[in-house]
Amino acid sequence: MEPLQPDDPRAIGPYRIAARLGAGGMGVVYLGRSRSGRPVAVKVVHRRFVGEDRYRARFRREVDAARAVAGAFTAPVLDADPDAATPWLATAYLPGPSLREAVAGFGPLPPDALRALAVGLAEAVAAIHRGGLVHRDLKPGNVLLTADGPRVIDFGIARPEGATAITRAGAPIGTAGYMGPEQVRGEKVGPPGDVFALGATLAYAATGVEPFGTGPARARHLRVLTGAAALDTVAEPGLRELLAACLRPEPAARPSAAGLLDALGRPGPDEPSLQGIGWLPGPVAAEVGRRTAEVVPAATAPPGGTGPWRPGRRTFITGIGAGALTLAAAGVPLVGGTADGGTGEAPDPSEPREPPPRGVPRWSRRFPGESVGLEAADGVILASADNRVHALDPRTGEARWERAGTSATVAGDDVYLAEDESRRLHAVRAASGGTRWTYDFGFREGGLLAASGVVVCFGIRPMDADEQWRVRALGRKDGRRNWTSEPIERVEGIFAGAELVVAAAPTALTALDAATGRLRWTYRIDHGDHLLVDRDLVLAWDRLGTLHALRPSDGRLAWKRPDTGPLTIRRGGGRVHLEGSDGELVALDAATGRPSWSRRVARLPDDPRAQGTVLCLDGGTLYAACRDGTLYALDAADGRVGWIYQAEEIRLAPPVSAAGLVCVATKDGHVRAIAPPDTPGGSRAGS
Repeated sequence: MEPLQPDDPRAIGPYRIAARLGAGGMGVVYLGRSRSGRPVAVKVVHRRFVGEDRYRARFRREVDAARAVAGAFTAPVLDADPDAATPWLATAYLPGPSLREAVAGFGPLPPDALRALAVGLAEAVAAIHRGGLVHRDLKPGNVLLTADGPRVIDFGIARPEGATAITRAGAPIGTAGYMGPEQVRGEKVGPPGDVFALGATLAYAATGVEPFGTGPARARHLRVLTGAAALDTVAEPGLRELLAACLRPEPAARPSAAGLLDALGRPGPDEPSLQGIGWLPGPVAAEVGRRTAEVVPAATAPPGGTGPWRPGRRTFITGIGAGALTLAAAGVPLVGGTADGGTGEAPDPSEPREPPPRGVPRWSRRFPGESVGLEAADGVILASADNRVHALDPRTGEARWERAGTSATVAGDDVYLAEDESRRLHAVRAASGGTRWTYDFGFREGGLLAASGVVVCFGIRPMDADEQWRVRALGRKDGRRNWTSEPIERVEGIFAGAELVVAAAPTALTALDAATGRLRWTYRIDHGDHLLVDRDLVLAWDRLGTLHALRPSDGRLAWKRPDTGPLTIRRGGGRVHLEGSDGELVALDAATGRPSWSRRVARLPDDPRAQGTVLCLDGGTLYAACRDGTLYALDAADGRVGWIYQAEEIRLAPPVSAAGLVCVATKDGHVRAIAPPDTPGGSRAGS
């Protein structure tokens, strides 16, 4: 939970606002109370979206969908004004963990609780469908476990059957691993899609593992389309058969939610009902009771009472809408059990925790356009924007030099810029901006570019179907042609290291000697187009999200690691740092591939089209920029959080570090420099 910022409202409609709970892609969620003292969760649309009709339409649809569902197991809407100058929506404050948090912290649900959960969720989904709606994003994070049964929340992408889509046609909107095959393919999603998600959610509750595995979204999509869910460990045969029926590939072959409810039947005399807290396992029930006890006395205090209203630190609310689902009322945004610097185990719910210290903004500089790329080289920050590269002093943000060009590839103290519509390549000294050499690309040269300690490489495209690709290398210091490779299968990426140049093709990696261009080895891999070439390892992902670690000397496999994301990866200190599944950062031992530590960091709900974090490693500090606008500074050795910085406008782009500061790009075209909290204050550059 965050204190209110100076520009935050102190009242929204009839509700007094007490704290800021978090921000998502579409709005900010506040903790408020009604005139009677009842705690409420109030979502307000971001100011930047207020004037855009499509966002107002999406918010109005969310309000209408939430109001249309009045079942016992959905979160009630208390009030809303989608037509206000700043649209808002208020729902009941529900103290209780999400199903995902409960399973992660306390393990899979026992059979009695699992059956009660299945009944409650089937009834909720049936009520949603009776209202003519399709939820389209049912998952463990959108199910709250409360003293009055499970509650289905978040109708941000719910849609009436037959309604016109506001989002881009054909795009699979939902959560990877919980979307049915028809939703993955971007087809129309009806009630059977919710039944598929219900089956996957119950499978997770029963087993504690993702039914279609983890890793990048595209790997989970492929498993949904081609494989069966992992249900072998569901203990009860009858429930296992019901879940398998829900997860059938053909929508028409799945039972309806009402049919599923009939199949589950009424609870027996010895089975818990959903009235009261007895349906929950003991540890989860104790957690719900503790959170309720924390919230109610503070929430019902009179407005003139002593001190501000401070709900329990680990109380959860119903975060409403796309971009802010279940938000933790704690000092940091929603994180897993370890983002506070724990050991990787589930936290002790009774243990008080202080939020991490906050980084301090030093300077900010605005660039044309809305997409700024960052690199660091030879003591400067290189900001690429609008086909120009700007070299900035990392301490002040002042410009040292500026040049036209794109493709700011860095190697050593040089940066390589393509200009004149990528027909010319300049090697530029990063510190001064002076030209080291210039190379004019031939007709078929260019496009793919990589630089190492000795060469700068690019592709030579074939003229017709009878030819194949080649790789050409220039001397890094003089720009003269060094070597041209033998023909290679279609090249989709080129990656360079100290001694190797690796060309990635759809079915294989081809490793060339960086000094001579001679073939060193090939490695068969299905679509290994994301690579890191290091002195000690070549790291490549296949299309299912398995990371292959190869020995540079002969290309033989050293180890493999499934379920990782081909996003950003950093090497250092004997470890490989990368993003795992569901917003988790993982450090692997570089020699064996075994995990050294893992840490779940702040994130928005799953979006199959987007990555969760991007990384920068500077000495012993790992910087992780998350898609919810949070920057984490972690100890690279053990993953403990040193400090964080939060700003809604941070763009998901790799940060860079120089001169003791870390620089991030923002969504509105700024570069912002952040200092650790214990760093003395400094000057501020212009914006």
